[in-house]
Amino acid sequence: MSPQTPPPIETGDEPAQSGAAALDGDMGAALRLIYQAAANEAIPPEMLDLLSKLD
Repeated sequence: MSPQTPPPIETGDEPAQSGAAALDGDMGAALRLIYQAAANEAIPPEMLDLLSKLD
């Protein structure tokens, strides 16, 4: 087994991403925003009622 080299440390001085890498970053940011918005939504009372009936 050969030793692995650690990944490079990002310092913020790297050149801007272009092409597919930039698109991937934009897509990831958009998905994180959508997920966070969904996670912050209140649970509807009807769903809470149904869940309480499972106990």
